[in-house]
Amino acid sequence: MLLFNSRNDQSCIELKNAISKKFSIDSDVLDNCFNAIIELTEHVTSNLEADEKLLDFLFARHSSMKGCFAFYLIHDVCRRTSPDFLGDIKRLRELSKPVFFINLSSMLINEFAPDDYDGDITNYSELFSFIESMPIPSDEKFELCRLYNGFETYKSLLADILEDAGRLFAEKYDVVKHYIGWFITAINEPLEKGGQKFVEDNYGIEVSPSVDVLYLQPSIVMCNTTRYLMSFTDERVYDFFYIGVLFEPLREITDSSTLEDKLCRNLRTIGDQRKFEILHLLSESPKYGQQLASLLDISTATVSHHMALLMECGFVEIKRESNRIYYCLNRKKIRDFMDELSDSLLN
Repeated sequence: MLLFNSRNDQSCIELKNAISKKFSIDSDVLDNCFNAIIELTEHVTSNLEADEKLLDFLFARHSSMKGCFAFYLIHDVCRRTSPDFLGDIKRLRELSKPVFFINLSSMLINEFAPDDYDGDITNYSELFSFIESMPIPSDEKFELCRLYNGFETYKSLLADILEDAGRLFAEKYDVVKHYIGWFITAINEPLEKGGQKFVEDNYGIEVSPSVDVLYLQPSIVMCNTTRYLMSFTDERVYDFFYIGVLFEPLREITDSSTLEDKLCRNLRTIGDQRKFEILHLLSESPKYGQQLASLLDISTATVSHHMALLMECGFVEIKRESNRIYYCLNRKKIRDFMDELSDSLLN
């Protein structure tokens, strides 16, 4: 994932800058979230000695595909319940072409076959016929065939790259290992109480109904994203769900920031004297536009302008009676706003 992100302009620096631009978050908070991960990723990418074209071939996202060619090669190799990096590299080196054929075929069918597809790919000729039928550009079809034909070479080169990247990752792991503590602290109690329902509600996924064992695995380089994978082992269904270690803290930070932005917008709206006068008049009784215009000695167009902003905040709602539209005070929204303001400032 680290190499995939680095070849596809999805760096932690860009994510950090995007969040900083979109939300009003103290720079020290974002530094605490991102700087150690940025230090790790830059150490790996700047010191990795590998051919740039090879890295692009294996790790760049092809325009019509969800992932990269490296994902097709590793597939099930790294789905495990406890870390065994060198063992994973060894398994990749030992991966046979028949197993790769099955993995590649099933992944392509899952990703590109139409919903009513009930065929199967059993040989080299059928694989290439299926690739030819895929709705992707011709050059990507050629690259897929190149990956399959050069399987032995590419799996060996990928293993070399990952082994070197893993060594560099291990050299800097101490600066990021505290993120695992963040993850465990955030997830242990709600997971214990809510189980599978917590996973589905909290991360917006649907767990397979046939799952026997569900593993939640923290990922440092995925940051604030999630990835849901499934594999079958020993006649049991094992589901693997990878969660970026910043998913929980960033959601909490951005949710808080979003609420504060909303509070500030609402305060600016009712801080305008004319809009406050309108709210005060509506607190007495619902009124239609011409009434408000007469009471405030302003035009109906000006009333409409103020109402649009007050309705955007939710402070005012409308109801129809005969051919007339009345503006009403939304007392519940105002109470909610006051509660949110009190929580933000006093708690």
